[in-house]
Amino acid sequence: MPDGSVGTGLQQSPLSSAFRQAWLEWLEAWNGLNKDDEDVPRQVGTVAEFSTKISRKLWRSAFASVGDSAEHQVKATVYAFVALVDETLLYATWPGQPTWQSDPLESLLYASRHAGEQIPLAIEKLLADEIPASRDLANVYLQCLVLGFHGRLRGESGLALHEKWRHALFAFAWQREADYVDVSDCLERPSNVPARRLPIRQSLPDGLRLGLVILAGTLLLIGLSHYFWYDINAQVQSAIQQDGPDASAEQNP
Repeated sequence: MPDGSVGTGLQQSPLSSAFRQAWLEWLEAWNGLNKDDEDVPRQVGTVAEFSTKISRKLWRSAFASVGDSAEHQVKATVYAFVALVDETLLYATWPGQPTWQSDPLESLLYASRHAGEQIPLAIEKLLADEIPASRDLANVYLQCLVLGFHGRLRGESGLALHEKWRHALFAFAWQREADYVDVSDCLERPSNVPARRLPIRQSLPDGLRLGLVILAGTLLLIGLSHYFWYDINAQVQSAIQQDGPDASAEQNP
């Protein structure tokens, strides 16, 4: 797209913005957690408390933005957020990891443990249907994948499909093929936050470094949050870091 326009893609992205703000708030709380605390139950309880609180805020802020007409998309957005939080905590190195594996946030809020299957199925359906009103939700799913969610696609066998979906979600949300030149334009449209470019990084690793790379990966992901390539991921991160979480209220997933 040489002229830098965004075509008929996303003009407004209330769900994407609410998701991004919730993730920034959660990441701030996670990074502020004392991971050297030897009282593991207390540590896990703290994480569960702020994760639940932020999930409910996301519901309230997203629902307030789109209303009853898109309630199913609000539910999908919150569920994707919960799935991202769980996968981050399940593959991060912290004392509460074994406990979280037994009782993830999804189990607490939904009494289920199926996000690893359900999110990929939802993405497949969204891409198959290509309903224009779902472009904002596509952008939410793009953020989710870029920030580290893999679900059943985790592992070597799922990498190709994971990358294919990132490209497809970007193309559907923004109605253009992903390219490097106009990334900053796409970032500015939904969020009006100026984009800054960072050096290209490699793909997100699992484990302890995952949280650090996600923090870096959050910056330019401000409104774009539809970053599809691992090597572009670091560039999306800078624009977001200056934008603090601005969500309100409470939810009942």
